[in-house]
Amino acid sequence: MKEEKYNKIALILVVLIGFFILVHSPFVASIYVSVLIRVPLFLFIIFFSLFTVVYKRYFVRFYLPIILFYIFSAVYYISIGSNLSDVVYSLLYFFLAIVLLVSVKRNTSLKQLLINFYFILVLVLSTLSIISFLAFNFELIPFELKSVGEGLDVYVYYHNYFLGYINPKLFESGVIGRVCGFMFEPSYQGWFLSTNFFLVSKFLEKKWYLFIFQLIVLLGALASVSTMSWVVFVIVFASMLGFKIMSILGLKEKSANILYGLMLIAGIFAMFTVVNQDKLLEMLGPSSSEDRTERADTSFLYLATASPKELVLGRGPGFIGKNSDKGESNPIIKSLVENGIVSTIVVLIFVVYCTYRSKYYMIANLLWLNSVVVLFTPLFIINVLVCRWMDESTEENLV
Repeated sequence: MKEEKYNKIALILVVLIGFFILVHSPFVASIYVSVLIRVPLFLFIIFFSLFTVVYKRYFVRFYLPIILFYIFSAVYYISIGSNLSDVVYSLLYFFLAIVLLVSVKRNTSLKQLLINFYFILVLVLSTLSIISFLAFNFELIPFELKSVGEGLDVYVYYHNYFLGYINPKLFESGVIGRVCGFMFEPSYQGWFLSTNFFLVSKFLEKKWYLFIFQLIVLLGALASVSTMSWVVFVIVFASMLGFKIMSILGLKEKSANILYGLMLIAGIFAMFTVVNQDKLLEMLGPSSSEDRTERADTSFLYLATASPKELVLGRGPGFIGKNSDKGESNPIIKSLVENGIVSTIVVLIFVVYCTYRSKYYMIANLLWLNSVVVLFTPLFIINVLVCRWMDESTEENLV
């Protein structure tokens, strides 16, 4: 009887968390669902999860100092004039990551339900992405030109109620409809599907239809026609080949990881110092890379002129948007400017901690974190936690 009640609670929670994910950025629904619904739901999920762990000794010992640091940071941001709503939302996202990491850890039913939710979400969005791409580009189904968003952030896309949004892009060969689906931009669709491509094998393990599912997710990601999707797939597949070669040569996993890290750092250094970036961008085709570079240059100027306190603690959430006519598309740089070095390091440790056992998923996400602002979104936070829970389940099954 107790187990049945527990499962019902877990089912209710996963419905609430699933709805919570879908009505926040990067989903378009975040525009149309009132904050009077989103914020109370946000608070309920956090406080319910916090209530289940706040009296645990290990939680107080390891996580309370981190929470106190973020509360102190929030007070500091408010004292220097940061927008209150930006500060509160930023604080809530930090809390969400911490309390869900701890509270769901031993909640087997909720953990499995959230894993299943992501499995279904990846499959549905991939399938719709393929259908949407074919339907628009081959004019199989009508799409209506429609504005998305308000003010300066408005998008004008083609829209179908069942298939979502299409962003037309002019290439040398003609116009291609890039699938946004139900997200704001093709890059968000590309990020979510391309990263989860590397988790597919853990969703299905060794099932006979694994290849079919992988193919659907791959095609769904490529249907976004996001330049970064192609870049990420090329880099990660090359990384897989590199690790395979190192394994054949007899390198141990730890040594291979160190060598790969050094090669990656050398590659990034060469990218910015040796490679002709204009020619590289020209080879990749039309993209938003030039605009992203301009945004990054502005953010680097903020970092270069920051005081020691501003480097450590940041200039406050929302600073870039308030002081620049363009936002920052690199969430790591954005975090360095607005939240400081300490907070950014903690966030990256959280991401690596949750994903390091799924090496290629981790690499894909770290690559994407140089391109799309998804770091402080429920979709990203819970996705990396799902990765962690699947790795833990795999280890438990092996014991």
